[in-house]
Amino acid sequence: MVNIFIANLDWEISSEDLKTTFSTFGTVTYAHVVFEKDTKRSRGYGYVEMEDTDHAINAIQALNGMEINGRKLDVKIASPKGNRPPKKEVVEKKPFEKRPFNNDRRFDSRNQNREGSRPYQATSDRPKRNFDN
Repeated sequence: MVNIFIANLDWEISSEDLKTTFSTFGTVTYAHVVFEKDTKRSRGYGYVEMEDTDHAINAIQALNGMEINGRKLDVKIASPKGNRPPKKEVVEKKPFEKRPFNNDRRFDSRNQNREGSRPYQATSDRPKRNFDN
């Protein structure tokens, strides 16, 4: 008996569809699409168990990468939980902290003079123009 894992299934595919598809390659003893408990919606993966190893390998080679309804199937031999590589620990991220908005910002990095000590003040040696003439 060979247990096959099928990932990236279309949401509309049922266990009966899996059994029909894999039975073209050999005898299928078990076919199951995994559903969410609360919503009864497909989780997008399933399992098929076939009697003959050669038929299972042929099915994996033929169906792996096949596109169904715009989704490429990922078909491989299922491995027991104990033989899987450990998952990487997720590092807890700190939530993004926004600085408080200060509407009275006269001093920021764009308004600094070269030393960075005082805000830039526009000064000119030219006399002011009089536009009333």
